[in-house]
Amino acid sequence: MMAPAYRLSEQEMQLMLGIIDKLNRSTNSKQIRQSIADDLLALTDADMFASFVWNDHLQQFDDLVYLNMSEANLDRYAEYYQYRDPITPHLQLRKEATLVNDVMAQDALERTEFFNDFLQADGLKWGINLYAYDGDLNVGDLRIWRSDDRSPFSSREVVLLDMLKPHFTNAMINAKAMRTIREKVSGWHDLWEHHPNPCFVFNSELKNIHRNQAALALMKTITLNEQLLLLEAAFQYAKSHNANEHWQGYRLSLSKSELTLESRRDLLMIQLNPQSKAVIDQEWILRRFNLTPTEARMCLLMLRGMTDQSMAEHLFRSVWTVRAHTKSIFEKLKVAGRAELTHLITTTVADIKLPNS
Repeated sequence: MMAPAYRLSEQEMQLMLGIIDKLNRSTNSKQIRQSIADDLLALTDADMFASFVWNDHLQQFDDLVYLNMSEANLDRYAEYYQYRDPITPHLQLRKEATLVNDVMAQDALERTEFFNDFLQADGLKWGINLYAYDGDLNVGDLRIWRSDDRSPFSSREVVLLDMLKPHFTNAMINAKAMRTIREKVSGWHDLWEHHPNPCFVFNSELKNIHRNQAALALMKTITLNEQLLLLEAAFQYAKSHNANEHWQGYRLSLSKSELTLESRRDLLMIQLNPQSKAVIDQEWILRRFNLTPTEARMCLLMLRGMTDQSMAEHLFRSVWTVRAHTKSIFEKLKVAGRAELTHLITTTVADIKLPNS
């Protein structure tokens, strides 16, 4: 059904432009929604505002932002009422601004526990919601309410929210993408920064943007010419992924951050592994540390710098299964994480006494 034409007043136009501007200023989901709350209530002549992001993994709403509502009451929603909410599942299916009374008549709503014990606790009576989607994934919502002494929302507010819908949707999709990037970068930073071996990180333009503590220590022990040769070797390896690349007793290995190509934020980590006469393979790890074949294989993949996601794809398992196995490995070997695991295995290899050839 086509929305009725509506001519914006000068005040509404200023509020609309202000909201759109704020939606484009941040890539943080919570900041985005907090920044527009006051203007959104002014634009829709409303009293209360709440906004959630749907957690598809947990199948629940979280990441709450609110205005003029009780935090204690919203905590009860998170813990209890969202699972007994008779309107939101229907509103969530609508990919456009929708009046609450379009999915449930007001007299029917007022006979529910949800209305009498939750909505009325904050004086909410008349509602309008908008749910933003990235494909089939709900990435955020706007829940706007008027108190019980006010008149219901009309098609005017539906039109206003639908005008904001593409801008809000794009902002929430961008925030979701940036959150994923930040989480992956953070995880990767922990991996390379605490790695016992020298690590050099390159961006998608193959510029060396970071060196961990082990790399910085190594650079201090070699001449300027050797530093240039080392960086050139790392650069060429990042460029060509030549599996036979070596540098002065080190074997170079590469890991990729797996950030999306669209982000232009892909990262490559070149790790320098001291060469040893002892070969670290799956069978050796299995026998030496009394692990299962799957655990031994995962140890080998972690030594190669693979992330949980890349291991899951490599092994055709879920990320959650991979994480369960890694937790079991860490507990069996009494290590706190990947860095300690790498240190344990490489130092064990270094301690092996090989017969003279």
